[in-house]
Amino acid sequence: MSNVTLEVYNPTGATEKTQRHAPRLDTLEGKTICELVNGSWQVQRTFPLIRQLLQKRFPSAKFIPYTEFPSGQDIDSDRTADILVEKGCQGVILGNAG
Repeated sequence: MSNVTLEVYNPTGATEKTQRHAPRLDTLEGKTICELVNGSWQVQRTFPLIRQLLQKRFPSAKFIPYTEFPSGQDIDSDRTADILVEKGCQGVILGNAG
């Protein structure tokens, strides 16, 4: 028999973070919040309700509805990013757990 060499890798190793998410907004008061949809589960019902509840809590927030943006796979594009910048979005609500 010949000698066998095994390499064992630790599956619990750390993953290096190369890109951080933007920091959370301290408040939605006075901010422009944009809605993006990556699916279509009941968005016509859920987004208006989410918007209404948040508007009640943050009266000076401005909400730009999902209907003004690309949806589905198209949200991951330079075009969507350009529209977000153009509309002055300071925060985004993405999806609705569909």
